[in-house]
Amino acid sequence: MRRLWIGASVAMLAVGGLSASADESTEAGPSPKAQSALQLLKSEDPYQRQLGFLRLEALREASTVPMLQEYATHRDAEVRAYSLRAIAAIQGAGAVPQLLEALRTDRHPKVRRAALLGLEPLQASDPATLPAMLKALHDRDTSVRMTAVDIVSRIDDARAVEAIRERNKREHRRDVRRVLSAAMKRLDQRDGP
Repeated sequence: MRRLWIGASVAMLAVGGLSASADESTEAGPSPKAQSALQLLKSEDPYQRQLGFLRLEALREASTVPMLQEYATHRDAEVRAYSLRAIAAIQGAGAVPQLLEALRTDRHPKVRRAALLGLEPLQASDPATLPAMLKALHDRDTSVRMTAVDIVSRIDDARAVEAIRERNKREHRRDVRRVLSAAMKRLDQRDGP
């Protein structure tokens, strides 16, 4: 399933490329492609559901957000995670409060990780995102910490650099240390000779 998650660009090609952006929402409702993707969300097959979310994320039609919001509180953490990613892609900066709330309160690491990934491109649009991302460097789940390390190490801010260096001193988990190693190399290259 990770291949689809990572390969959202493949989904964009599968639906014929990006169509209307969130700013160009149609008052008539979802397009036929979006309606087809919305039908996939109702499937019992996890692959089909995931494909539906990825197609909606790629289409970026604002008219689909109300339907996606229904899945943001779904009992299945994977469904909540896919929903958050699609909402973030469609709403942009408007989704920041919902993503921050999910990052802060959701019990499942998949959802917190999805919130981080949804916040990454929106980091510059809201000053509250950086402190939340820095806090995620201390998340109890290693996959969330790994994602936070990768994202925070790409942010050009002194607080982000300091937080990565501090995490590097304190982290003991081997898988997180591997991501930290790459992050430290990235920071060293950015700082230059």
